[in-house]
Amino acid sequence: MTEKLFQRVIQKLDIPAESISGAPRVTISGGTRVLIEGHKGLLEYAEDRIAAAGSGCRVLIKGENLGLVAMDRDEMVVSGRLWAVEIE
Repeated sequence: MTEKLFQRVIQKLDIPAESISGAPRVTISGGTRVLIEGHKGLLEYAEDRIAAAGSGCRVLIKGENLGLVAMDRDEMVVSGRLWAVEIE
């Protein structure tokens, strides 16, 4: 399927492009909580930085007193004092 046709199908079906592409969805709440949906695993874990793999990218969370609140095969919740969330 060509890229142009693929985009038209996504538009007609009203499907969010990120759900098809496999890209992670990152939601930040109040500067103290991050939800990463569609992650591919934990890459780095420290009190000041947590990194998760995505499809073709890496999500890096920087802050203080960071901790993994919950994690399953699809979602990850990180809490602490957030300084930055970077997609690399």
